Amino acid sequence: MVYSEYNGIRISCIAASVPENRVDIAAMAEDPNEDPKFVKYFIKKTGIAGKHKCALDQTAADFSYTAAKQIEAAGKYTPDEIGVLINVTQNPDYRTPSTALVLHKRLGLNKNCVAFDVNLGCSGFVYGVAIGASLLLNSDSKKALVLIGDTLGRGRKGLSIDQRSSNTTLLFGDASSAVLLEKDESSTIRSALMSDGTGHKALSTPYNAWKHPVGPESIPSDDIAVFNFTINEVPALIHEYLEKLGSEITTYDDLVLHQANMMIIKNIAKRVGMPIEKVPVSLDRFGNTSGASVPLTIVDKYGSCEESKEVKMLTSGYGVGLSWGVMEVRINTDDILPLTFGEDRYDDAYPDE
Repeated sequence: MVYSEYNGIRISCIAASVPENRVDIAAMAEDPNEDPKFVKYFIKKTGIAGKHKCALDQTAADFSYTAAKQIEAAGKYTPDEIGVLINVTQNPDYRTPSTALVLHKRLGLNKNCVAFDVNLGCSGFVYGVAIGASLLLNSDSKKALVLIGDTLGRGRKGLSIDQRSSNTTLLFGDASSAVLLEKDESSTIRSALMSDGTGHKALSTPYNAWKHPVGPESIPSDDIAVFNFTINEVPALIHEYLEKLGSEITTYDDLVLHQANMMIIKNIAKRVGMPIEKVPVSLDRFGNTSGASVPLTIVDKYGSCEESKEVKMLTSGYGVGLSWGVMEVRINTDDILPLTFGEDRYDDAYPDE
């Protein structure tokens, strides 16, 4: 593992945003374009009963913008304080430039700021925060914004029924999150990250990019390989991380895992010895929201918490790449903002035709 400590850096605020439109997965069994038996099997296998799906004129960046503005409105930062802006997404607005630069403009940040995209999915929270913390630690910047979001459930305009994939149609929900980092001498962020490129085909979207410009929207996956990877590699990393810290899993208030499916979540929890009652779940209502799933799950549990207290969480993201990581999060519930339903849309004046 690549173990890192970012002394003097803390996560000072977390926000998340989802579309207003909720999709009832069970009701999809009545859709003539869906196989009712498969839908029922899917719900039983994954634990996903609903998700949120954005409109075709919205992108992940719109929900990231909403979450970031929520943090600003809460008085946690001013635009001039942000020296690092990282946008973690698999669904950028454009091939070029980085969507981070579009968000830089929309958020009104100044020129004394680095802004770039990171193409990562399910491990996006732990990787994105680690990158942001590293840049903040080694610069004179005061604060950093790490935005994480995907709209894998949305689909593309003009996509026919035959081009869809059931794993895309049912599994993925749309969501984005915003994480504010700032310097604090009394705090430390610790992360452990790993990668295995030999598994890059296990979860892949090979078409509609430069190598294969035309093709279906489907996401080919090796379910058995992905399952074996998650229930073996992720617990092993968690154990190694805890050993490095000299800590025990039960000392944490929560184990917040990437919301892949319930079978994987239960297996990881069992293998690391965390009671399932201390493993919050959001995928039943939001689906698999890729990199945003960890912060979304934190917001889902604590965003409306009326008790002011510090919570100590162990978080882990894992998936496409293959990439995975672990990170400890200490934050006061006052700094976890309520979930928002994003209505923002960016008009860039480019014609669709």
